[in-house]
Amino acid sequence: MKNRDWLVYTYRHRRAFEAMARCLISDPELLRRMLERARVHDMDKMLLYLFLDQHSAQHLHVMTARHHLENDLPKSHEDLVETVIDYECAPYTKPDKPMNAYDFVLKLQEMKLLDAHMVGELIRIMHDLDIDHSGTAAFPQVAQGIPEAAQVTDEMLFSEILRYVTAVPEHELDAVLELIRNNAGEQI
Repeated sequence: MKNRDWLVYTYRHRRAFEAMARCLISDPELLRRMLERARVHDMDKMLLYLFLDQHSAQHLHVMTARHHLENDLPKSHEDLVETVIDYECAPYTKPDKPMNAYDFVLKLQEMKLLDAHMVGELIRIMHDLDIDHSGTAAFPQVAQGIPEAAQVTDEMLFSEILRYVTAVPEHELDAVLELIRNNAGEQI
């Protein structure tokens, strides 16, 4: 299977994202909306991994996903909450991304990749979630909900992708395909 290691990496990250949302969010309505987002979080990337190299799939995802700050898409409060949860759960499954959300946002600010306004918005959200401090907090329930990479089967991966393309009517794939069409002659 093309990009199997990246599919497993993203599958495990998606489990961490959902578990982290459950740990951090006490407001029932916001939790409901974040769990809806958890159903589709990074799924376009998983689908793209089946057809494209890792770099191209990642680039297309970043350019079309509202929870990524690297693109110019308008961001809602919920998009930014998704961003914070995405950053906060990264250390649980991504050895290459060991910082928690707070430390990562400060690093982005130091690198001048985020302006003061965006940093303020993200830190306000972290404050509301009680993660506005350095150091990754221990959330054992997040770690417990993540299968080891060796436990993730092809059947699990394909089941996840099939559910996404058949049961989620408003998935992000349309935006990705539009970006591909608009840049048909360019290297993605």
